[in-house]
Amino acid sequence: QLTLGEVRMLVELFYLPYHHGTQAQCLLEHLRWLWANSLSVGVPATTPDACGGACWRGRAQSFQQLCAQTCRLHSRFVSSAGRALLYDLHPYLWDIRNMLLATSAFVLWLGCQSITAPMLLGGEAEPWARRGGLFGELQALLPVGNSCELFYHPPPLFPSSQMYVLRPLLPLDKVRATVW
Repeated sequence: QLTLGEVRMLVELFYLPYHHGTQAQCLLEHLRWLWANSLSVGVPATTPDACGGACWRGRAQSFQQLCAQTCRLHSRFVSSAGRALLYDLHPYLWDIRNMLLATSAFVLWLGCQSITAPMLLGGEAEPWARRGGLFGELQALLPVGNSCELFYHPPPLFPSSQMYVLRPLLPLDKVRATVW
């Protein structure tokens, strides 16, 4: 069963097209702040403004936790929701989960920048290319320009709670394969 907090999170992620719940608003505020203040990450610890990098990392960690909570919500929803509700809501939750994984990776990339370098964008996207709601606002904050097709990952036809771990092929795997 989903907890009350998880149901509240689900509602807040898809509140209204141009008004977001507190959880979604918090995600947007964190991402805007992190991108605007990403230059403070590369400040050496010996300078007077060194606390800016620590503040940035703390805020990035809380953003990552919000993204992880949403991914957990997706997996719990798939395993506990009724089939009719699952098939109705799964495409929306799938999209927001994938968008948050992309924004989470972008924030990790921002945190790895040790020197400031300009970000080259491919130009501004046409208004019709972006979707609405939280998905569209998160997409507008990412430096992708006209590459909106990057975010088209259709949900699976049959939602599953089965998790797979992808890892490289190890020498031990080759030994096991020859034994079988």
